[in-house]
Amino acid sequence: MSDYLIYGKIIIDDIRLSTGQIVSNVLGGGGPQAAFGARLWNNSVGLLSRSGTDLELEHVTTLRNLDIDLRGWHQYPDIPTTRNALLDYDADGYMNFKDGNPLEGAIDRKNFTRLLQQVLPLPVTYQEPRMIHLITEFADEPMIQTAMQLQKQGAVFSLEPIIDFALWSNRASILGILPHVDIATPDWPSASGIAGSVDPAQVVRYWSQLGPRMIAIRHGSRGSYVWDRDHADIWHIPAVAVNVVDPTGAGNCYGGGLSVGWELTKDARLAGSYGTVAAKYLVERVGMPILTTKLHAEAQRLLELTVAAANRIS
Repeated sequence: MSDYLIYGKIIIDDIRLSTGQIVSNVLGGGGPQAAFGARLWNNSVGLLSRSGTDLELEHVTTLRNLDIDLRGWHQYPDIPTTRNALLDYDADGYMNFKDGNPLEGAIDRKNFTRLLQQVLPLPVTYQEPRMIHLITEFADEPMIQTAMQLQKQGAVFSLEPIIDFALWSNRASILGILPHVDIATPDWPSASGIAGSVDPAQVVRYWSQLGPRMIAIRHGSRGSYVWDRDHADIWHIPAVAVNVVDPTGAGNCYGGGLSVGWELTKDARLAGSYGTVAAKYLVERVGMPILTTKLHAEAQRLLELTVAAANRIS
C-alpha cells in the first residue's frame, strides 16, 4: 500500500538557464517533482499522473529511479505527452509566463486538456493513504472529489493551488476549495496578491482565515512562511544555501516534502523544513535528482540545521 499519494502532471521541458544555456527534453512536471520531495522522507509514495506513450526511455528510467509506486501513472497512445516549449525565469526565480498568465505557459493546450479529461482510477494500493497531495489549477477536476473522499477516510488532503495571479481567472474557484483542505501551499505572487499585502505576517494571517489547518507560502530564494492552527505561530523558514542551477519545480518539490513532513509531525515549522530541504536537491541541478544513501543522510543533517534556522515572525 502507498501511504503518500502525489497527483500532478508529467511534462517534458525545454529550459533556459540563468547562464543563457538552453537545456532540452528534460522530464519535469509537478507530479515527478513533488514525488521526489515526498520520497526523500518516506519510501511509501505513489504517483497519480498521465502522459502519452511517447515518453522516451530516458524519461521512463528517470521515473523508475524515483523508487515510487507508479501504478497510478496512466499512458495514452493517442495523446502526446505535454511539453513546455521554453521555460524562462526572472531575477527572483519566478517563471516568465505567456502574456503574464501562469495558466498558459507555452504548452499545447488542446492535447493538455485531452490528457486532463482522462479519468484516473485509484489502484488498489492507493485506496488507504495517509496523505494525498494535489497540484492543480482546476477546482472542478475529479481528483478534487477523490481527495475529499480519501480525507473522509482519514487521509490528510494537501493542495498546491496554481493560481492565475495576473488575471485572477480561477481565484474564486480555488478559494472555494480551501475550506475543505488540510494544507495549502500557494506561491508568493498568488498569496500576496490575494491578501493585498507584501508583509509576510499579514499575508499568512489572511490565508490562515481561509480554512486549511496549515498554510505554507512559498517565496523562492527568500524561503517560505508557515503557520498551523494548533501552534498559531508564524515561522519564516530560510532557503538552504545552494548554488541554484535550475529553479524548475522547486515549489512542487517543496510541497511534496512538506506534505509528508506535516503528516509525520503535525508541526508547521518542522513540515516547512522538510519541504525546504527537499527543494534544495532540485534546484542545484537540471532534472530529477537520484536518491542515494548518501543523499538521505545529508538530508537528515540539513533538516536539523533548517529547523534550527527557522525564525518566529509573530
